[in-house]
This record gives sequence, structure tokens and C-alpha cells, in this order.
Amino acid sequence: MYQVVTEPAGDYDVAVLGGGFAGAAASRRLTQAGLRVIVVEARDRLAGRMWSQLDFHDGHVVEWGGAFMIDRDTYPLTWREIDAAQLPLAWGSTEPTQLVWLSEGERRTGPIPVPLDELASLERLLVRLNELASRVDATLPAEEQDLSELDVPWPKLLEGLDLGPHTRDLWRSHIATLAGDSWEIPSALPLLYSIARAGSVAGASFFAAPYDTPMARTLGPQLANGTASLYDAIMSTSTADVLLGASIQAVDDGPSAVTVSTTAGTVTARAVVCALPIGVLSSVRFTPELAPELQALAAEGVAGQAEKVTVFVSGCPEPFYGHGITPDGGFATASTTWHDGDRAIVVGFTAEPGALDLNDADAVEASLRHYVPGIVVEKVAWHDWSNDPFARGTWSYVRPGQTPLRPAARRPRGRLAFAGSDFDARLGVEGALYTAGLAAEEVVALLAE
Repeated sequence: MYQVVTEPAGDYDVAVLGGGFAGAAASRRLTQAGLRVIVVEARDRLAGRMWSQLDFHDGHVVEWGGAFMIDRDTYPLTWREIDAAQLPLAWGSTEPTQLVWLSEGERRTGPIPVPLDELASLERLLVRLNELASRVDATLPAEEQDLSELDVPWPKLLEGLDLGPHTRDLWRSHIATLAGDSWEIPSALPLLYSIARAGSVAGASFFAAPYDTPMARTLGPQLANGTASLYDAIMSTSTADVLLGASIQAVDDGPSAVTVSTTAGTVTARAVVCALPIGVLSSVRFTPELAPELQALAAEGVAGQAEKVTVFVSGCPEPFYGHGITPDGGFATASTTWHDGDRAIVVGFTAEPGALDLNDADAVEASLRHYVPGIVVEKVAWHDWSNDPFARGTWSYVRPGQTPLRPAARRPRGRLAFAGSDFDARLGVEGALYTAGLAAEEVVALLAE
């Protein structure tokens, strides 16, 4: 079991910078290899951008950051951990769900996402998406192919397609929800690569789930006891020292050791696994300097900057899935994840950062009423990850031009290895676990020389 320390205790074999999922998984592997490890975390808690708080309101868990586990095919490493720890799942609202579509200022319900007179436009969009995805070789990593023509924002790829306004609004909302920002910001390549792998737009968007509801089929389950239960399952088998409240100021890589300067003291180690979000790296002085590719990624940060919001509500007569940017520009989508009578928990994603004053419950209520007219907000929970100095963004979605940089950016340099979901096309926990495994093995090999 790991132990929290108030100051570094001598020299270490490895210093792991960042106590998120990547840092936890790397520290576990390194301590299992018999190495003396310290995890250095700037916050007063562990778990990074996947942070759950038990009993936040009426006994319910709030997930301040990432939460959904998606499917086994997409998240094999994550599900291996879930199964090994026998963690119970929560599939959200499992009753029949009302579908609500917002576009062109209109509200519609039912299974068809656009008006009937725009079905031809929707079909043109789907044909174009499949045609674009056909240019991708799904057997090769995206960064190993020349896909620059697809590594652009969505409006550029859809020029000249003559989409109807409702179809256009539908896709704008989908991209804002998926990528965490306005569709002018993220690259289209990740989704096109997913479509190529799945063989169709539907295959990339839906998967088999025990409940035929939109949340279950698109996002998968949450963990019944929060993502904290998964984090604890991983970190509890690490025997590392953990130094909290230690903001990292400088990392100096020397010929035989690395010196890490923090606000809680200096850490000396024979090697480092840097598991900090890429947006944070620009605030740390590295000697020698980081690779140019990593400097470029750090300067831009991830595309995901919009807010995830958890809202406790009443006046919600049935589970709903609302898709479409609200007329006030606030939400891109919102859906019940728990429902009982007329009370519910709604998780929403804003259309772009700062689109809605989330400290104003009345503003949140007014925006949600575009989906459910009589809904009443009781409590709102959210965290400003974009302006959090230890995050600088939400989930790891790329901007145009970032995909080709990732392999060289994550490549070890000197006594430093790098891990974290920001370095990998796999989303969330899966990317963190995968890169943590790579970085840990790189360090083990380095120290064996």
C-alpha cells in the first residue's frame, strides 16, 4: 500500500510526476519491479482529472471529471482492471428514454433527429463521413499515415456538401459533445479513424449494451462506487511514497540522476516518469528542454476545454436524452444518468468553454428547460478544468496537426519517460493505462543498463 509523506525521504529510483491514473499505474508497475518510487502530486488529493466525490448530494456520487467506461473492445485495459477488482457498474437511467432534438431553435421528440424534409441532407452527411473514413487504413496507427487532408476542423471537410440547417446543427452538437469544444477547434481525424475501424458511422457511435438507452449504447456504464473505486484498485497495490501539495517547478536531467524542484522540497531520482497533462508542461522548466514536438503540444494543449456539468433536478417526469445546442448556446447535450419519479441527475456538456455561467443555477435551469420545459434545478456540480493550473483542459482530444506529433512527443529523452492519455489516441483511462505501461517498461530498461 502506498504511503503519504510530508517531504521526500532521501533519493529514489523513480519519481512519478502526477498522481492521475497514468501516474498510479506507472507507480504500481515500478514498485512491483522492486524500485523505490515517489509520486509527486500538486493537488491535495490523487486521481487527477477523474475525480469522484461520494455522497455529494442525497447520497449520490458526483464525477467531477471523466466517468464513462465505454465498451470492452475500446477499453480493454480498463475493463481488465474493473474485472480484476470486481467493481460494480451503474448503467444510468434504464427506463425508456425520451429523445429530444434541438436545431434551428426548434424542439422535437422521437427517433428521427432531423425534420423529414432534411432526411436527404442527413443521408448526404453519412455518405460523406463514410467516404472520408474510407481514406484511412484502420490497420495502421493514424500517425503512420499521410492523413493531413483529414487532419482539419470539421467545417473545412464539409464545405460544399449543402447540408440542411438542422443536419448542420445536429453534427455541430455531436462534435462539441465528443471533442469538448466548438466544431471549429478539434481535428476531424480521430472520429474518422474510429469510423474506419468500426466500418460505419453507426458502428463508431453505438455498441451492444444490456440496456437500449442512448447513454448506455453511446457512453457505456459508470462505476457504481465512482471512478475512485477504480483508482483505488490500481493505486492500492503500489508501495510508492506519495507527496501531495507539491507543485512542480523544474526538472533537471543530469548524467546520473534527475532533480525535481517542487514547492514541497527537492526530489532526486535516477529516472522520472512525467505523467502531467500536456497543457501543464509549459509551466515547468525542463533542462534540457523538452522535444520540439512535445513543446508544440504543450503550447497548444488539448482541444477539450468545454465543461461537463452534473445537475440534480426535479420536475423531470421521465428519463431524457437531449441533443442539440440550446438556443442560448449553453449546452450541446444533456441526459439523465439516474431517474426516480420526477427527480433525476442530469449530466450535460457545454457547447464551448464559458458558454454558460455554471455558477448561476437559474441560468443552468433556463438552458436545460429547452430540453425539458418544467425542469427545476436543485444543485449544480462542475469543475473548471480549463483554468485549473494542474489540468489546463478536460479530455484528451486533439487539435489539427497534433496527431503526427504524439509519437515523437512521448519518446523518452535522457532519464525521462512520458505517460498520460494526452499522448495517446485511446481516450481517458485507457490511454493513461497504455502509456503508463510503456513508460514504466522504458524506465525499468533504463535502470537495468
